[in-house]
Parts: sequence; structure tokens; C-alpha cells
Amino acid sequence: MPDDVDYTMRDMARHGGVVLKFGVVVLVVGLVLGLMYVFGWGFFAQTTAPWRGATEKRERVEGSGSYRIAAYNHFFDLCAQVQSDEASVRNLRRELTSNPKPGDERAMQINASITALENNRAENINQYNADAAKKYTEGQFRSSGLPYRLVLSTKETQCTSSSPSPAHT
Repeated sequence: MPDDVDYTMRDMARHGGVVLKFGVVVLVVGLVLGLMYVFGWGFFAQTTAPWRGATEKRERVEGSGSYRIAAYNHFFDLCAQVQSDEASVRNLRRELTSNPKPGDERAMQINASITALENNRAENINQYNADAAKKYTEGQFRSSGLPYRLVLSTKETQCTSSSPSPAHT
């Protein structure tokens, strides 16, 4: 019997060592995974941010047909708004100098309207130019038939297009 007990004790010690080693390995792996989760995920997110951002930009801007069409039309709409404001200013100035001349109250209304239209025109020109300069996003979809920039000092803006579809990059 003493040999039996001795054999069992040695067997238990050997198996206990294996269980202890396995427990230490599980504990170390758990700690490593925990540390990776806490600290490594942020590092992974930072490391892949440029790649993920470029992919998201490409999907939202270049991969979205509705975005491309809206950006393309946006420049035509802004240019047309500038032309409409110019036409309204011309008409109001013509009324101001017409025969018979408008009364003082109407002349004040006309001058106030001209000022408002000129301010709106300037705002639309600035927006057009700002958007046209956005080469990374919507600026790349401005029709090559439209002017690159609109100029405030120009009295009659020209918005002509020879290209019926959005520019491809």
C-alpha cells in the first residue's frame, strides 16, 4: 500500500503541476488580451484611421451617385442665382431711371432692393468660389464648362456648359 499511496501522490503532484502551469498560461493570456483590449484597440484605431478615413471619404463622396449629381448641380444653381440677381439689379436700375421717375418712397425701396440683391449676389459668388476650391470633395464635380471662379467686379456672369455630365476624376 505505501507504494500505491506514493504513486498516487507523485501522480497528483505531476498533474497538479500541469494544472498550475495551465492556470498560469490562462491568466497570462487573459491579462494580455485585457491589456490589448484596453490599450491596443486605441492604438489599432489610430493606426488604421488614415486608411479607414480615406475609404469612408471615397464611399461618401466618389461612391455616392446622389452626392455627385447634387454637387454637379450645385454649381449650376449658384451660377444661375448670381445671374438672376444681376438681372434683378438691372431691372431695378432701369425702373429707377425710367420715365416717369418713381417717387421718393419707391426710389428708397428700389435702392434697398438693389443693395440686398448685390449682397445676395456677393454671397452666392463667394459660396461658388469656396465650393469650387474644395477639390477633395464637391469641387471635383464642377462642370468643366462652368467658370473656375466667379468675379465680384464682373457685371454679367457667364454660366455656360459644354459638358452634360459630371466630371470624372
